[in-house]
Amino acid sequence: MAKLISSKAILKTPIFTVTDNTLLDPEGNRIRRIMVSHPGSVAVLALHEGRICLVKQYRYPAMRYMWELPGGVIDPGENPLSAAKRELAEETGLRAGKWKKLATFYPSAGFQQEKMTVFLATGISEGETALGSDEFLQVKWFDRRKVESQVLRGKILDAKTIVGVQFLAGLRLSPLP
Repeated sequence: MAKLISSKAILKTPIFTVTDNTLLDPEGNRIRRIMVSHPGSVAVLALHEGRICLVKQYRYPAMRYMWELPGGVIDPGENPLSAAKRELAEETGLRAGKWKKLATFYPSAGFQQEKMTVFLATGISEGETALGSDEFLQVKWFDRRKVESQVLRGKILDAKTIVGVQFLAGLRLSPLP
């Protein structure tokens, strides 16, 4: 385990904090690391009648529109499952009767502390969305096999979507819900 020597916040936003850290790594080497502290996030692979729900939104860092699983940041006091239920309802209007955790991973452990959890949601029913004032999404259902093909062909580039779809494909060894 690394030993923190000093840490200075260099940027604070409502979602994350950037810190400049000096530490001793597990071998005793003194190193400096800039780190993004993040409360964690979730993504939801909603599956209904062989189709997957994706949302399309503009992602400025990627400079493109991307089709991806709905999801977002875990709010204070939330656990990953409650955040997933909230995000699915807010972004798509969908609710699910059955939930299963597919994966938990660090999207980019080299510089950020964010941990993401991807859930499978089935038993889908529809409701109203509750998008934030800065969220502009298109919601669409796609055939599961088409999404899997798009991932394998490098057409879907969003990491949480790739992870979720690959885990779902692995579940074919047992009956799908």
